[in-house]
Amino acid sequence: MRPRAPHHRAQSAKKRRHRRTGGGAGTRALASAAVALAVAVVPVVEGQGQGLAPAEAAPLPAVVPTVLPQRTAQLSVTIVTLQTSDKTAADAAALDVNAYKSAVSSASAYWSTMSAGRISMRVDKVMAGFKTAASSSDDFTVIMNTVAQEIGWTPSTSNVLVLAVPRTDVIVYGTTGNLGAGAETGQTSGLVLLPSPSNFTSPVTAHEFGHVLGLGHANALQCTDGAADSTLAGTDFTDAACTTRFYGDRTDLMGVSQYSEPQLNSYLYEYGGFGTGNEIRNAGTAGAPMTLTLTPWAGSGAARAAKFQDPLTGEWYYLQYKAPVGYDAPTAVGGNQGVEIIKGGLNSSESLLLAPSTMPFLGYYASNLAWQPGQTFTTAGGTRVTVNSVSAASATVTVTGGNVPPPGVADLMDAKAAQFGLGSGFGGYGISRDGGWYHMYQGGAVIWTPANGAMVSHGAIRSVWQALGFENGRMGYPTTDEVGGLKNGGVYQMYEGGAIVWSPATGAHESTGAIRGRYSQLGFENGIMGYPTSGETAGLKSGGVFQMYQGGAIVWSPATGAFESRGAIRSDWQSLASENGKMGYPTSSETSGLKAGGVSQAYQGGAIVWSPATGAHESTGAIRGEWQSLGTQDGTMGYPTTGEVPGLKSGGVYQMYQGGALVWSPATGAHQSTGAIRSRYAQLGYENGAMGYPTSDEVPGLTGGGVAQSYQGGAIVWSPATGAFESKGAIRSAWLSLGAQDGRLGYPTSGEYAVAGGVAQDYQGGRIVWSPTSGTTVTAAGAPAPTPSASASITPAPTTTTAPAPAATPSPSATGTASPLSTPAPSVSASAGPTGAAAPSPSATPKGTAAPTP
Repeated sequence: MRPRAPHHRAQSAKKRRHRRTGGGAGTRALASAAVALAVAVVPVVEGQGQGLAPAEAAPLPAVVPTVLPQRTAQLSVTIVTLQTSDKTAADAAALDVNAYKSAVSSASAYWSTMSAGRISMRVDKVMAGFKTAASSSDDFTVIMNTVAQEIGWTPSTSNVLVLAVPRTDVIVYGTTGNLGAGAETGQTSGLVLLPSPSNFTSPVTAHEFGHVLGLGHANALQCTDGAADSTLAGTDFTDAACTTRFYGDRTDLMGVSQYSEPQLNSYLYEYGGFGTGNEIRNAGTAGAPMTLTLTPWAGSGAARAAKFQDPLTGEWYYLQYKAPVGYDAPTAVGGNQGVEIIKGGLNSSESLLLAPSTMPFLGYYASNLAWQPGQTFTTAGGTRVTVNSVSAASATVTVTGGNVPPPGVADLMDAKAAQFGLGSGFGGYGISRDGGWYHMYQGGAVIWTPANGAMVSHGAIRSVWQALGFENGRMGYPTTDEVGGLKNGGVYQMYEGGAIVWSPATGAHESTGAIRGRYSQLGFENGIMGYPTSGETAGLKSGGVFQMYQGGAIVWSPATGAFESRGAIRSDWQSLASENGKMGYPTSSETSGLKAGGVSQAYQGGAIVWSPATGAHESTGAIRGEWQSLGTQDGTMGYPTTGEVPGLKSGGVYQMYQGGALVWSPATGAHQSTGAIRSRYAQLGYENGAMGYPTSDEVPGLTGGGVAQSYQGGAIVWSPATGAFESKGAIRSAWLSLGAQDGRLGYPTSGEYAVAGGVAQDYQGGRIVWSPTSGTTVTAAGAPAPTPSASASITPAPTTTTAPAPAATPSPSATGTASPLSTPAPSVSASAGPTGAAAPSPSATPKGTAAPTP
């Protein structure tokens, strides 16, 4: 008994439906007859390869086809048309016994031709309208088991049971649309199940008898990468992009069903022990070029096809000329007339057609399966088959072993090796993708491709190329030899995917993609970055990549592109958690030429700003927005002198600058805090005191050159004559009602202070006194001062809403900046670009790792 995976299914041309069947569901034993089944199905794609590197893989053992013995037998056929339990006698009577007898006769003629007259089929018994307990909707295994038991049929050396059910298809493991099913019980014994007669009945019957005789299906190789071939590796292909397209050979009886019965291909012909044994010439192991003549495979005569073995993989390949002769007359037309190249499939009982295109296609019937004059097929092991000519009578091909490079290539390789002093060559010539060749020498290798010619590969640069996957990795093939003469003794070599750069101090590292593009803009090794000191490192946030250089790093992300990261700005960025922190990825290069030698760099979350006097600090969010509104480093604030400091009252944040501070809270936004007004604000306890957070910037242009700034608790007012003092509560309300600094009281000359029973504040033109019992009292200048309170504690006057002082120009900066606000403050999101014109940043020792190119 030979297990067979059930695959074959065909459908009428008008009602074909693509169905997928799992290859693993294929082998099912019939309980009563202990047989395995082979079923006819529409083509499907199965099998997933596990990718190996062909150039690096060890040679596989020789794959020698398993050959069944030549058999001589006349198969005794019993035809049983069935009245199934769900059908009537009229349904059964509609099954035309003569159609099935004719199909068996056609199959007998076909297999007699294939076997040189040794195998035929004869209908010895017909049972019409047999009533069975099975239903027409039962699985084919159930019907075969049930009927075989009911009629007492058992397999012998040369008998076949053909069953017919009154429906247009048969059920195969739950799937409909199948035009037949077959089971092999021995080398010349089995069962066949057919539906009602159709134009497919004869070819499907012949196909199912092929399964009875031990054959699998005629499949085709399908590769989404377009590979012409892939080595077999157990139950998979070495190329992970390649799969088996089941029934893909439409020019073979054991392929997809059609109305004709094409000639059995030469691989299955030999596997099944058909013919006389002299039809296929054994050309042996491919080596030096040999030219073979093929005559029409569906014709007659000896040595009309040929086979050879690939010296590297050990696999056997069959060459046959498909011409419109004999059984091939209906199908060997157009692109299907020519030289077909076939090898054994993942299952040795199945064949694998290697067509000029292995790319997936729609439908079931391909129209360009044969190789034409001028085309060259290359095996996975590098052996080349070139079709020289095709005529009505014959086709000629030249087979050249994979260890023989094209004419002149070996000489080019040796000349290149001598040029670079690689010493003597050793070993054979290796094959690589896209028609490439390589040869090893004592000091390295020479790589040749049709596109680039011969290029040297050796030393540290070759080691990096190897680590990156040779020509199958992202670097691809070398496109130049090594080029020396770079700064400090450096060397580089160009590849399809970029370059590999080496120097004595840094070693060899790749340079590719967007990171290389930015490296080029910065002057390569002669610029600020120097030589690369690492390869690219991927896996950063949001798909980012970075590469380290002597002068820092270049960082890339899909959203931002590639930009340098170096010096003090890089150090600050790293202290803020690099791309994982609030700054995100850099979005610009460094911009130099700012005031006093400053430099800035933009990031997703803002900017980092550096100057010789202040170092590097972030500038982000609302605080950055306020700084920009004040003229950035060119304004009153100058450069930042600290990073943002969060943790203040009510979620506030501040940042120190040369000219003061910028203070932010969720309730008030960001505002400046500078000079004398800031000093007074500090004396009053910053945001934790009576004033709270500033609610406006400083407002200049008041009478006598005065300036005011509003706060949650009132305002602080400054003039050159009086200095800075707070203005708040009921006393502020009274002052405002009298015209503020423009009224008779003028500017405050003191802060609020405690008096007996209340609080007082002095002004240029008098005094305002407040008490809980009498409210506010205004006295003119020169009036007796109220009695000071013995208690140091002041009961604040009720606060009223204060109007900001008139707007105008910038405010004074008091001598010396007060100390920073009590505690830190978070940065609010907001971004802005760097200021000034472009140029690099201050250098600082790079720390940690950053991020790079695609």
